[in-house]
Amino acid sequence: MKKLISVLLCLAMLMSLVACDNKKTPAPDNAQSGDASQEAGEPTGGEEQSGSETEASAIDFDEDPYTLNVCYAVLGEAQPDLAMIEEKLNEITLKEINCKVKLEAVSLFSLANIYALKASSQEKMDLMILFPGSSYLAEFANNNMLMPIEDYVDQWGSDIKEVLGDMISAGEYDGHTYAIAQNRNLRKNENGFNISKQYCDKYNIDPNSIKTLEDLEAVFDMMKEKEPNVISVMPETTGGGIAGTLADYYDSLGTRGVALEEQADGKLKVIPITQQKSVIAACAKVREWYEKGYISKDVLTDQDGGAAGLQTGKCLASAANSLQPASGDRWSYAVRIHDERPLLSTSDDQLILWGVASSCARPDKAIQFLNLCYASADIANLMMNGVEDVHYKVLENGAIDNSMNENYQNYWPMFGDFFKQYIRQGDIDLSDATTPEEYTEILLSWKVELSPAYGFNFNPANVKTEVAGVTAVSDEYMLPIFNGTVDPVTEIPKWEEKMMAAGLQTVIDEMQSQMDAWVAAK
Repeated sequence: MKKLISVLLCLAMLMSLVACDNKKTPAPDNAQSGDASQEAGEPTGGEEQSGSETEASAIDFDEDPYTLNVCYAVLGEAQPDLAMIEEKLNEITLKEINCKVKLEAVSLFSLANIYALKASSQEKMDLMILFPGSSYLAEFANNNMLMPIEDYVDQWGSDIKEVLGDMISAGEYDGHTYAIAQNRNLRKNENGFNISKQYCDKYNIDPNSIKTLEDLEAVFDMMKEKEPNVISVMPETTGGGIAGTLADYYDSLGTRGVALEEQADGKLKVIPITQQKSVIAACAKVREWYEKGYISKDVLTDQDGGAAGLQTGKCLASAANSLQPASGDRWSYAVRIHDERPLLSTSDDQLILWGVASSCARPDKAIQFLNLCYASADIANLMMNGVEDVHYKVLENGAIDNSMNENYQNYWPMFGDFFKQYIRQGDIDLSDATTPEEYTEILLSWKVELSPAYGFNFNPANVKTEVAGVTAVSDEYMLPIFNGTVDPVTEIPKWEEKMMAAGLQTVIDEMQSQMDAWVAAK
């Protein structure tokens, strides 16, 4: 259940990226980097000449081409034109790295089971997508399903390292690099609210005038009077919690039941989430909203999330964790209530990870392929948008019209450097931009703050039973408390008490020990 919820939340996040998921007209090799020496998410630039030519000179083109089995994620089945995409991809990979690629579609909802079956049956598997990566990295590394790849990245991954910068640490675990992060248009979205265009237009609500929760509550009150059957606010997705939108940004360290607290002396302390002050305050506010009738009595069982509710007119607002620089979408306006920048944690950059299967016969080819993906604008565009004049057309302004992509629809940036892709005209139309260049500037203006624990990955091997117990307790208490259906004054202490009985303190002690060692080694 935990992984299913994680997948659903990640889907909501990534589907929001579709409105922003195609960056630049095929670009020189100066892609955006995550270098921590700059603002996280700000481009560092770079020389147009990458290390790929040097690496290519060392590739053996006299040997028979190796066929790389690449497992990538789909919602349902592979797209009808996948064979065409694979053929075009192999034209590039044979020429550049003497390698063929076999693309295998794997259901997003069955990744773990499918990979386990492949491993047990010794079925050929080279590259594995981990999605969401934070749910699989530690488990797969501990179970020897992934191999350490740092030596191969050092030898063959110059473009990977140049593009990712500090993001490379998202794939590090227990002293080794086990995975490569997939870069995206934004490394972290913002918390806030999407508010219905339909009702804003109908009742002359100016979304730009909503700056505080008090402003938002005034709009809720007005809507309750005029549209009593419309829900004031819904969580963005089923399985989501409204309080998570209201709370200040904090690092959950990728583990249920805990939060990171940076103390006055700079020490990083692991605490129960039930003691995180902004979470407590947010839960109290959400309870107040529930009692005022802003939140539906059926919030925990409603099969529609707020994103769907905005499209159908079911709700006025959606409590979202996926706001981007654009001012909204075709159904809603974005309302921002946080003054601080979004906090980027390690797990945020682990949304999509690529790992090399421990059974891979040619890990050098796997890393050469990932490196080529980051170096090549042709691969980035092919894998995201398909074949030019078949699945999309390039417009006069340099954007693309992808309305003809019925047989190849890719919802997520899974391959290559996001910032070497075309921008879709539809995405420009939904933003405040009018040209691809303006759209680029909007994305590049987005700033986030790195968590002080960025790069830390918890190894739960010594406390697996306790982590499972704490997770089960959190699954029981978290959503009712975060959606206001129960009184947090009485239920938060019960939540903490039951987590402690399940072994929370043991988890905290183990995590704190690893955190202290990680800090000392930095």
